[in-house]
Amino acid sequence: MSVTIKDIAAELGISATTVSRSLKDDARISKEVREKVKKLARKMGYRPNLMAKSLVSNRTFTIGFLVDNLSWSFFSELAENIQNAAESQGYSVLIYSSQKNAERERAGCESFLSRGIDGLLVYATEAAANEPFYDELAQMEIPVVFFNHFSHMNVNCVTTDDYDGARKAMRHLRELGHERIGYIGSKEDSSIKRQRLGAYRDSVAEYGLSDPARWTALEEDDPLYGYRVAKAWFGEASADKPTALFAQNDMLAFGACRAIAELGLRIPEDVSVIGYDDLDVCRFLHPPLTTVKIPLRQLADSAMRFLVEQIGSEKKGDEVRLKTTFSPNLIVRQSTGPAESGHSG
Repeated sequence: MSVTIKDIAAELGISATTVSRSLKDDARISKEVREKVKKLARKMGYRPNLMAKSLVSNRTFTIGFLVDNLSWSFFSELAENIQNAAESQGYSVLIYSSQKNAERERAGCESFLSRGIDGLLVYATEAAANEPFYDELAQMEIPVVFFNHFSHMNVNCVTTDDYDGARKAMRHLRELGHERIGYIGSKEDSSIKRQRLGAYRDSVAEYGLSDPARWTALEEDDPLYGYRVAKAWFGEASADKPTALFAQNDMLAFGACRAIAELGLRIPEDVSVIGYDDLDVCRFLHPPLTTVKIPLRQLADSAMRFLVEQIGSEKKGDEVRLKTTFSPNLIVRQSTGPAESGHSG
């Protein structure tokens, strides 16, 4: 049988109200009494009755996080930041990975809703077939926030300016004297990837860089693809090769770095490499990877703050939507350097 606040109160000979306030660190109760209550609560194995709390407040104090693909380090790091932000607000988080599948995305959301979550965070697949579904989510009574660039939809969004981040990366390479800059990305059509690719192409046009079509590879989205592309480009006998690579994300950059090293080339002396996302492992590569940092903590904190403010409010689906955009920062490390004299043009 579970231990209750009344059991602790009876054991100490104090009121249940005093026990409850002590467990909440209420300043009205002396520090000595609070410590005595907490010590006994731990000894007796007391756990708060969340179900009873939910019945009183009509809340579950649970947030759902629907994620595109949890196997990717970026999403794992974002999930951890969301968990920390939620816990600081007194909430727990349920996580579901759609694994880039539109049907699973809908099923995961329905599973969350059936558990009575108080709010929903969504990193959507952006499948065209699911756009009506995203609209439906936005009209629900519980608050919903997307991490996608859904400027064309009437939904709440907390995002980063990926176009600006990619422009910073390209500007950095150009300032180092690079004129042949390759781009490795995926063919997947998502708002984030469109922004990064668009910034690369606009920069190439603005700076008048060499042969962009030849040095643009858009197929897959994994380290092995980055490896294969770099092996093909830098394994050629021709001297006309990129002096720098800009990868759509850090994982692609990791694969490219491996291939470059296997070919006996040096980073950054022979080839500069820059990624995007600033995953934790970037600092531990040899050399450490220059990359664009996504402010994951700010994203998570902003989304959670909005959800908590909206939970229990009387605002309906036709209210003005949240559109918050954070600017990424360029993190310069040792994988980028000046283009070698005579090889930049």
